[in-house]
Amino acid sequence: MSLFSLFLITSLANILSPGMGVIFAIVLSLQQGWHKTVFFSLGQAIGISILFTAAMSGMGVVLANSPTLFNAIKIAGAFFILYLGWRSWHKPAMHFGTSPDKEKSEGSHAVPKDGLANFTKGIVISLCNPQPIIFGISVLPQFVDPQQPYVAQAVLMISVYAVMVFINLVVYAILAERARRFFTGPRGSQIINRATACVFFAIGFLVLGFALAGFF
Repeated sequence: MSLFSLFLITSLANILSPGMGVIFAIVLSLQQGWHKTVFFSLGQAIGISILFTAAMSGMGVVLANSPTLFNAIKIAGAFFILYLGWRSWHKPAMHFGTSPDKEKSEGSHAVPKDGLANFTKGIVISLCNPQPIIFGISVLPQFVDPQQPYVAQAVLMISVYAVMVFINLVVYAILAERARRFFTGPRGSQIINRATACVFFAIGFLVLGFALAGFF
């Protein structure tokens, strides 16, 4: 449960940090309403599940045959978490637009209005984003208990992460539609970035300590 709790905290910090999917979800919500964003969010969740499945498919073999290599991967993952914290701290505040009419005139041709098209767009954007597969390879193994069945743990983490992605994007879309002033200025984005960075730093150092302990 302690490993799973760390997994939840790290995943939530990674998911909450505004990225390509969040930006698109907010723009889509401002243009079409948050209801249309549900299809896009579902596509994002499925796309990330595909990437995580590919990323973790070989981890079970590593875990079973080379504990030393597995610890090395965990250390690399800890540094990747710290990098995510550094990047989140220095990420510039984002501007999501100020006028829905202006956004519609500028972006109506870029964002499809059909639910199926939004769903497909969500999958494509996930598959074209390299961060999830790097996160899946280097970070998720940190939270695998070698004494428990690997496949069951991987399925649980991937499923929970996908659900969290879906909920996060829908919540962002609802807030974007109902609290436009917060999201159109840089303040909201900066607060999220800095808070996320602090969580990444804390988890990264904690995971690094656990990984280094495996060599002693």
